Amino acid sequence: MVIRHLLCAVVALGMMVDARNASHAAVSAEPVGFIDNLANHTLRILGEHLPAAESEQRFKALLLENFDMPRISRFVLGRYWLTASSQEKEEFQGLLPDYVARSYSKRFANYSGETVKVTRSRPVREDTTVVSSQIVNPSGASPVSAEWWVVRTGDDLRIIDVVVDGVSLVLTLRQEFVAVIEQQGGGVSTLNRMLREKLGGS
Repeated sequence: MVIRHLLCAVVALGMMVDARNASHAAVSAEPVGFIDNLANHTLRILGEHLPAAESEQRFKALLLENFDMPRISRFVLGRYWLTASSQEKEEFQGLLPDYVARSYSKRFANYSGETVKVTRSRPVREDTTVVSSQIVNPSGASPVSAEWWVVRTGDDLRIIDVVVDGVSLVLTLRQEFVAVIEQQGGGVSTLNRMLREKLGGS
């Protein structure tokens, strides 16, 4: 279940297909290498079986370095982003990486030698590539599919979602957070309070 939750379209017409495919093939090579390197780095962390606090800090650093957290923050709040105050948005953007790192790093203890094999990539927009991979279990169990949505931001590549066995990380977070707001009321301030409580803050 660990990496299941951790480790998230179409192109062209007519006479332009060949030219566009050749161009996209060159562009998508970079996202493939990016995901391959990231997966290997993550597996090295998992293999170290670090203390919980250190594992959490390393996972948070991985998120901040490789995921487009500002974009993810806006998406998971949905329409509530539009009505939140600047202070509420700023606080949420600070809490989200801590919450994700805390939630998912706890599952690292269940790591049992899985490997990630990148299988292909496909462009879905001019700046976005989906890199498909399989999470292979050494026990011989059926591989788990994982799709990494990679967007180019300036000169950098950032992940905007990971879809594992058809389950989207950002959609899952969005459903969770919107449910909190709708059940308890109070908008983003209520969500921020819930996150602080889960993280052990005031």
